[in-house]
Amino acid sequence: FSGDVGAAATNPGEDHIPVGDMKQHIPLMEGFHKRYMVSNKACRLWVERVRKLDVEAMIPQHGRPFMGKDKVEEFLNWFENLQCGVDLM
Repeated sequence: FSGDVGAAATNPGEDHIPVGDMKQHIPLMEGFHKRYMVSNKACRLWVERVRKLDVEAMIPQHGRPFMGKDKVEEFLNWFENLQCGVDLM
């Protein structure tokens, strides 16, 4: 469970559907993460720690689950490059 990391604004009743196409899912996550994540440095540190674990699924508290190591890795690749928070000031 990843808390707010990976959260997305999905349609009601769709939170249980695993992420399919990451490119289509990014717009549902991007605004929230740009506003609520403090900086890219913090994102990179989080990703660095998660990559040391054997993660097969990532379940955010809001939005769709990332099921399978490939989907988790797709998310991590996006998240570690996200410019957010103070980076946007």
